[in-house]
Amino acid sequence: MLTIGDTLTADVQALAYGGDGVARRDGRVLFIPESAPGDHLRVRVTQVKKRYARAACLDLITPSPQRMAPCCRVIDPDSGEPARVPGCCYDHLAYSAEVAAKQQQLEGLLRHLPGTGGLRYEAPFQAPLPLHYRNKITLHAERRPDGMCVGYRREASHRVLPLTACPLACEAINVLLAKLHTQDGFRDLHDGDAVVLRHTPHDGACWWRAGQIAPEAPPLTEASPAGPLQVARDAFYQVNPPVADALVRTVQTWFQSDQAAPEILDLYCGVGVFGFALMQAGGTRLTGIESGRNAVRDAQRNARALGLKAEFRCAALGHETLDFAGLIRTPSQTTVLIDPPRDGMAPELAHALATCCARRIFYIACDPATLARDLAVLLQGGYRIARVKLFDMFPRTAHFESLVELIRSETQG
Repeated sequence: MLTIGDTLTADVQALAYGGDGVARRDGRVLFIPESAPGDHLRVRVTQVKKRYARAACLDLITPSPQRMAPCCRVIDPDSGEPARVPGCCYDHLAYSAEVAAKQQQLEGLLRHLPGTGGLRYEAPFQAPLPLHYRNKITLHAERRPDGMCVGYRREASHRVLPLTACPLACEAINVLLAKLHTQDGFRDLHDGDAVVLRHTPHDGACWWRAGQIAPEAPPLTEASPAGPLQVARDAFYQVNPPVADALVRTVQTWFQSDQAAPEILDLYCGVGVFGFALMQAGGTRLTGIESGRNAVRDAQRNARALGLKAEFRCAALGHETLDFAGLIRTPSQTTVLIDPPRDGMAPELAHALATCCARRIFYIACDPATLARDLAVLLQGGYRIARVKLFDMFPRTAHFESLVELIRSETQG
């Protein structure tokens, strides 16, 4: 029987969602952080539960051929030793192996859904840049004996790991980050303040304290497959432009493959990028729903600038009841787009969507576990999954985007 403090050898077989290596011992799954499939390790058990245990690596006896030199490390000023940037759980893994592991995780989570035995998975889209891809980062401020610093909060701690450069941030953000301490407003920061650094090719790099955007601050301009878009500084927009563009174009291509559902209902529409792209690909009617008032305002402004007819409404999805009968005039001709936050759809919204009888649903997810939960509801409501594709929007981290096309079962011949 395993007990805390035991030392033993382990062979890592796979990577679990979240990044931990998976081994097996005494009938339990053994999770080992910062390991790779193919590693032979000596580990110490740190936690024991009924069905699983956790362990820390003591010695890398035989390294996996999938390993590489860690690429997301900075010097910890407290210890003087290299420390992994919080969240970069795959920085020791060859990038192709990281994408393969994420694909296995996605397939593993969807495998248990009914009717997915022969599910069609398209080849995953790998990020062109595994590092220096982010156009936005959020850091936290902390006052230290030598002055105020900013950085990411350490894993399992509220302490900050100071950064003068982020290995995931684009070059323009890192240039700004290196001189942030000289910027107006930096000395006004307080412990715990969130600091946002943002970049667009049109506007350059800028920063602000979260929740402290000046009323006169203009929106940013983002390039997109639908054309240039105005984006409020506090509105959501994808952080990896090349992968985001590939995702939008794939939704366009899938949409064009079936012209029978040209009316579009875009839930969690943000500033409108997906809906606009589908209108340009043959859509005939667009209604967008979004909870953020600034995003709705920008979506309306973007529609006018692009010359597209669309209606946008402000509603808190999952907290306000939607009249799907009024929003979907002709279910057999309707495509629903849904791009919810990481916690997925509220149960009430998932059940309402399952019974709305729209011909087709495109579900864009940033968390495969909540995706699987919501898909179970939609499948029970009469949909089937037509195809799935992974987009590695967040290299070196545990996260990725998934695109799922669902078709109303009775519409198939």
